[in-house]
Amino acid sequence: MRKYLLFTSIFVAISLFAQEVTNTMQGTFNTKAKDELYNPLVFDGKGKVTITEFDENGYEFFERNDSVIIFVEKTVFIFKKEKNQLKGISDWVDNKVYKSALKSFQNQLQTDTQLAQRAKWLSQHYDLNLKNTADWIFNLDEAMLQEKLIQNEKDNQVLCDEGFDEGCKIVFSYKMAEQTGGMMEMLEKSEAGIEIKIKPNKTIEKLAQRVIDLGNPDGYGLFYSYYYFTGEEEKAEEFLQKGLDLGSAYCSELSLNLALAELENNMNTEIEETE
Repeated sequence: MRKYLLFTSIFVAISLFAQEVTNTMQGTFNTKAKDELYNPLVFDGKGKVTITEFDENGYEFFERNDSVIIFVEKTVFIFKKEKNQLKGISDWVDNKVYKSALKSFQNQLQTDTQLAQRAKWLSQHYDLNLKNTADWIFNLDEAMLQEKLIQNEKDNQVLCDEGFDEGCKIVFSYKMAEQTGGMMEMLEKSEAGIEIKIKPNKTIEKLAQRVIDLGNPDGYGLFYSYYYFTGEEEKAEEFLQKGLDLGSAYCSELSLNLALAELENNMNTEIEETE
C-alpha cells in the first residue's frame, strides 16, 4: 500500500502548441454560492492566486485567450472570462461564477521577463501533461500510447533543459518507470503489492537535483522516492524531512500518504489479532 501511494504520488498522467499567454491578472473575485470551499479568488498580478481566505502561498495560473487556468495540486481549475466574471468549466468549479467588483478585468504591465517565461512554460505544461491526456491514455492502442509517451518525455525534457522545474519532475517519473520495465508495469506491480527495487541511477539523481537547483524543494521529495526504492530508506527520510522543512507541497503529500498507509496497516493488524 505504501509503495502504491508513493508511486501514484510521483506519477503525473502524461499534447503542445505555444500561444501568447500572461499571468498578470489582478483583483478579487467572489461567488455568491453558499458554503463554497473555494472563495474568494484573489489574483496578485504576479502569477499567483489564492483560492480561500486562509490560503497564504497561492497557486500558479496563466491566462490564454479568454481562459484562466489555475494549477491546484494535481488538477486544474479552468475558467472562462466574461465581462467582469469568471465562469468555471472544469471539475471542482464547474458552473460556478465568480464576480469582480470592478467592471472589467485588470492586468498589470508585464515587466518581469522571468514571470513572463513562467507563464509560457505553464501553458506548455498544461497542453503537454494535463489537457485531454485521459482521452489518449485510455483510448489509444498500446503501440500508439507508447509512441505518445516517448514523445511526451522528449517534450518535457526540452522544458526541463530550458529551466522549467515541472518538466524535470515529469522526466524524473519516466526515468523511474524505465527502471521497472515501464510505466504500466510499474503501476501494476505497485497495485499487486509486489516489492519494487531499482538500481542507483545518476541520471535520475541529476533530475532530482536539477529541480532543487531550479528553486523547487519538491526535488527533495523526488530524492526520497528514489532512495526509498534503491533501499536506502534512512537517506530517503533525511531528504523527505529537508523538503518538509523547506515547505515542499510534494513532501507534505508524501508524508501524509505515508502516515495514512501506516494507520491502515495498524488497523489491519488489530483486526487480524482480534479474529
